Amino acid sequence: MSRAPIRLALAAALALVPLRGRGAPGLDGEYDSPLGRIRIAGDGTTFRGVLAVPSALCPFRPGEEVLQGTLLDDSLAGRLRVCLSGKGCAAEEWASALLLASPDRLSGAVHVAAKGCVGPFGRKGGVTLGRAGSSANREVAGGRPGHPGPEDARVRRARARSLLREGKSYLDDGSFERARARFLAAIEADPKVPEAYNGVGVTYRMRNALDDALAWYKKALSADPDFGDAYYNMACVYALQGREEMALRYLKIAALNGYVSGEGLDADPDLETLRQRSDYRALRARM
Repeated sequence: MSRAPIRLALAAALALVPLRGRGAPGLDGEYDSPLGRIRIAGDGTTFRGVLAVPSALCPFRPGEEVLQGTLLDDSLAGRLRVCLSGKGCAAEEWASALLLASPDRLSGAVHVAAKGCVGPFGRKGGVTLGRAGSSANREVAGGRPGHPGPEDARVRRARARSLLREGKSYLDDGSFERARARFLAAIEADPKVPEAYNGVGVTYRMRNALDDALAWYKKALSADPDFGDAYYNMACVYALQGREEMALRYLKIAALNGYVSGEGLDADPDLETLRQRSDYRALRARM
């Protein structure tokens, strides 16, 4: 994480990732996604996904392979087959993908190499694959029953954002425990206000409680895969922990999807251990 002013970014939904512990839950199973329902299976390290039921968004057929990846800890890195739209774009592409595994979902980002082409994702490449039958599955399919009405949601959102401003002020003053209390109160006021989860992570990072910071950054990514700062913040923590392969996974998607500039990478002391690696230099050359 840079020593420049700390960026807070989007997240939602509490208790998506356990606060401690490494390793992913079993990934085998069926997941709903913008591509349709995907059946994922693997040997514990290498995984592939085939389309079980297509969606209306992409013209893929049942039985076709749409996902390939390798698992390291709770991170599935590989490729996702996506349909594209845009002038002069090919109909499809195998796009780079990084997905964080939690018990009820795979959430992360996809990088489309073809310039100006758009896939069925969030505006920054975010995508969620919700495990069939889980709450994430219902969210992918179109929301949850019993959510607050629009007026109540606006009131809660306003309250949460007021708490976020207070938390940011405490953070800037170095009062990290007070800041954390405000961020947690913001989550209680409205679990869908995104900045709060990242804010909690920042308070732990500033106390050098790296495992706790990482857990809260994961909550942010799992809740909102379009939240770019999660990828970069996680890369920085992994680098500080000496987990260079994991750091490069998250740094790559952060760089390719424009969540961080090349100058930002070069200036960040948290990434010092990565700079002599050939894969870091290759990534830097692509930016």
